[in-house]
Amino acid sequence: MEKRLAEIQKRVKKEHQDIVKFVIHVFDALDQKANEHRRLAASNALAGIKINGHEEKIYYDTITETKRLLLDVLEKTTDDFDHLGDKRWDKFFKDGVKE
Repeated sequence: MEKRLAEIQKRVKKEHQDIVKFVIHVFDALDQKANEHRRLAASNALAGIKINGHEEKIYYDTITETKRLLLDVLEKTTDDFDHLGDKRWDKFFKDGVKE
């Protein structure tokens, strides 16, 4: 995912770098939240509190799916920016992306 984000960042024009920076910040926040959860689960395990593996998997899968969704939307937005003014381009976002 990080590689895909770096590729998108290279494609985005300088004046639109703020949307990429936003996604990077959201990724960092999600990673931080996952690390906090991992530490909490580890401390609970040390205290003898049973951890439900199925729920843990769902938690981490949800974070991964959220990141994937953010990347997909960022890529579509970038494509719409790349094709501004192209009458033949079928926009992903019908409300458009204006500079």
